[in-house]
Amino acid sequence: MAMTPLIEQRPEGLYCPAGDFYIDPWRPVERAVITHAHADHARSGHQHYLSHVDAAEMLKTRLGSDFVTNFELC
Repeated sequence: MAMTPLIEQRPEGLYCPAGDFYIDPWRPVERAVITHAHADHARSGHQHYLSHVDAAEMLKTRLGSDFVTNFELC
């Protein structure tokens, strides 16, 4: 039996089918897990963001209202 990969490379970025989310996607997606707030990881345009609480202030600065209205911190 073939195993489903944990992470897939897609045009939007790295995708986790089991969790239905993208990791630091470079194109807009429905659910984005942002690993840290560097500009090459924190991009606007996603429907929902998930990030660590320690990155929240920098993400708010970088993404503005797009992040503030569509985020969850962990």
